[in-house]
Amino acid sequence: MKDSKKAVVLYGPPGSGKGTQAELLVRRSRYIHFDTGAYCEALFYAPGADKDPVIRREKRNFETGELVTPSWILKRVSEATQRIARSGSSIVLSGSPRTMFEAFGDKRNTGLMKTLASLYGKKSIFIFSIRVPEEVSIMRNSHRSICSVCKTPAGFLGGKKSNVCMFCGASLRKRTLDTPDVIRVRIQEYKNRTFPILEELRNGKYQIMKINGEPAPYRMFEEIQKRLR
Repeated sequence: MKDSKKAVVLYGPPGSGKGTQAELLVRRSRYIHFDTGAYCEALFYAPGADKDPVIRREKRNFETGELVTPSWILKRVSEATQRIARSGSSIVLSGSPRTMFEAFGDKRNTGLMKTLASLYGKKSIFIFSIRVPEEVSIMRNSHRSICSVCKTPAGFLGGKKSNVCMFCGASLRKRTLDTPDVIRVRIQEYKNRTFPILEELRNGKYQIMKINGEPAPYRMFEEIQKRLR
């Protein structure tokens, strides 16, 4: 069973299209997508969440563009990954693991990459590094909104922008994460804390494939599908 399942990890700066590519894999190839950002947002903005001091702390980090505490998020992502693997499903992770600690752990904590290797087998882990220039990242995120009801993101490809969700018709809203100042913090966090993981993964002989994130999403998806065959 291990050999028939795949684990896909999508890396890239904000606005590179990680979430879109993950959802395309879900719809076309029956993966289960664990979106760390969406998970955090749902948790932080749930009714009564501010009563928990830990949630309040992590929410502050989240809203300023900084990464949430690595040990806190590692536990939750690892638990979700194990549940998905036990169901017999392939998994796609968009943006996780996001720090060296989350990826490789320490003496007391098992890193997510080791967990994935034990669940799926190292040869069945496919890592994609999506590359976009910083100005493209800022432009895309500054124009992005999400649905106030179903949370479907409304991307920006340079055409006329709608004020309603194309999926359910509800109004769109801006995220606190998508103001230019916060986006710049998020980009720097990615460069400083996430991008170095790729070099360590190369040293560990993981499969890492570069993808140009500037073409239309369907073009990127065609390239990803080719690499997964």
